[in-house]
Amino acid sequence: MIFITGCTGLVGSHLVAELIRRQKTKDEKQKTLSTIKLLCRKNSDLSLLNRVLKRYGFNETPNIIEFVYGDVTDYDILEEAMIGVEEVYHCAAVVSFDPSDKKSLMVVNVEGTKNMVNAALQCGVKKFCHVSSIAALGRSLEGEPIDENSPWTQSKNNSVYSNSKHEAEMEVWRAIAEGLNAVIVNPSLILGAGRWDTSSCELFTTIAKGFPFYTTGINGFVDVKDVARAMITLMENNRFGQRYCLNGALISYEKIFRLMAENFNVKAPYIKVGKGLSEIAWRLFWIIGKIQGKKPLITKETARTATRKYSYSSSKIINDINFKFTPIETSIKEICETYLDEHKN
Repeated sequence: MIFITGCTGLVGSHLVAELIRRQKTKDEKQKTLSTIKLLCRKNSDLSLLNRVLKRYGFNETPNIIEFVYGDVTDYDILEEAMIGVEEVYHCAAVVSFDPSDKKSLMVVNVEGTKNMVNAALQCGVKKFCHVSSIAALGRSLEGEPIDENSPWTQSKNNSVYSNSKHEAEMEVWRAIAEGLNAVIVNPSLILGAGRWDTSSCELFTTIAKGFPFYTTGINGFVDVKDVARAMITLMENNRFGQRYCLNGALISYEKIFRLMAENFNVKAPYIKVGKGLSEIAWRLFWIIGKIQGKKPLITKETARTATRKYSYSSSKIINDINFKFTPIETSIKEICETYLDEHKN
């Protein structure tokens, strides 16, 4: 039996679909497949999960899926749900770079992870995979890529999100010390077909509409399907007591925006935004957000990240399990095709 949190999100929905696909592929004649328990609230929007399942060829919700209603802040629900469970994938998290979201970030990301690992220990879960973030990795020396061994540095420049993911990892490491077989993955910016008005998916919507601006920064990107495959493969290979950086490509925002524009057949961004203009932009979007009563599209953290040049290394997972990442051009093409297909009308 498998238990998954965050099934309504980008990573969780693709993970569910990939797990079901693998089960059916291993033995098409197999009569009894492992039950997959999914944690969600009763009023959760399951539209993304259903769309992803359909893309994987499942037009109806497979009968091996069992919904557990609650969230990671309720320990009693988690402990009851994990009875008889052998594998846990913890994908649920709040992703925000808005300082005003500090309380929810710490409650869900840190306290929620604490509840998850404690329940797993209590119920004797055999395997546990925690989805962290590249933001929880430390910093590197000048010119060196960031990887799993880069030391964490406390800094006022750390975002609230990165601090919450770091503290969540500390809960997992504590549980590992107490006997939990757990592995941690640290994805870079995840690209995939999800909700087109949130997170990295919003980049595709923005470029599809003919966005004229690009920044000079370089960052790491990874296909959501690769994240799901990596998680499952690491669990299958019992790579416990370790964490793995998942980065498919280092690429400039200018190039990745151009790839999106080419696939959408729209004009590529042509106005360069440097550090000075980006500082003006996040302040402007903050004011607009206040006026409209909405979260700003660009925050101080995201604006500054977009002009910096980061470098990440995934050599560990490539060497340990011979993992192969999807070429970024292939990922962008597939995601853009899905976007266009879902926006036909």
